[in-house]
Amino acid sequence: MSDRYGVRPGGEPAPAPARPGPALGAAVLAFVQAGLLLALVVVVIVAALVGLSPGGGVGVAALVCLAVCSLAGLDLLGGLLLLRGGGRTVLLVTGLVEAALVGLLLLVAVVDVAVRRSADPVADLVGVLVLMTLLALPVVRLVLAARPAVAGWLAARRPPVPPPVWSPQAGWVSSAAPAQAVPTGLLTAALAPVAVLAVVATVTLALIEGSVLITDGPAAGYSGTGVPTEPPAPGDRGHDPQFAGLAADCRDGDMTACDDLFWDTPVGDPYETYGSTCGGRLDDGTSGGCVAVFGPTD
Repeated sequence: MSDRYGVRPGGEPAPAPARPGPALGAAVLAFVQAGLLLALVVVVIVAALVGLSPGGGVGVAALVCLAVCSLAGLDLLGGLLLLRGGGRTVLLVTGLVEAALVGLLLLVAVVDVAVRRSADPVADLVGVLVLMTLLALPVVRLVLAARPAVAGWLAARRPPVPPPVWSPQAGWVSSAAPAQAVPTGLLTAALAPVAVLAVVATVTLALIEGSVLITDGPAAGYSGTGVPTEPPAPGDRGHDPQFAGLAADCRDGDMTACDDLFWDTPVGDPYETYGSTCGGRLDDGTSGGCVAVFGPTD
């Protein structure tokens, strides 16, 4: 038996303490969370490449992708540090940030679903379930990483502090314990793909934004083709005879009809979106400002 980790009475090195299950579980959940976050960035990139660009929100989408990649990188780093007994601070801080952000998004989503008439309740339910899953991962990870067994194991893994050294000039000088770091090769292998994905997302969204931005005419500064699209036809999902006339006038260039369509339809209704985008001429909504953008007629 040893009096403490690393020292036996006879001078033999003591075996390292076994890694507790909660530490392994917390690290694995951190890796899973990082994978889900990076998958989300990939979805955004693919959506942009196939033409489902976020329009006027391209800059915001790029910032979100960078933030998500940063969180994923910290998840990977925190998991690696914990597995190697180097500490749990990164993992705990990242888990708290992720739990707070996802919890806020979940609250907003639940309130939004409760107060508006959704055109696709199944999609809303799926979105809420996805957010609940993303919230559960950091919460469970925090619970596991905060267990006393993990704290005790990390304390036992910490190298003993070397004895002080005598110096004729400074007297007794205490030596700091060597820090346990993740090997550079392992760190590079884990974080380099995250950095590459962040760059790819930023460049892709920047190129998409440059390809759809309207640079001349009354709609300058907005993204979109400037060409109207067809409103929901009879028999289509979302078609409403009450608003079909306004939608047809909006398509034909009556910008007052587009603004009326935005203001008169329920929040989240397909006709509200059609009016806000001036009959599909813009990717980003004007919130009832089609007359200000295009004039009374287009």
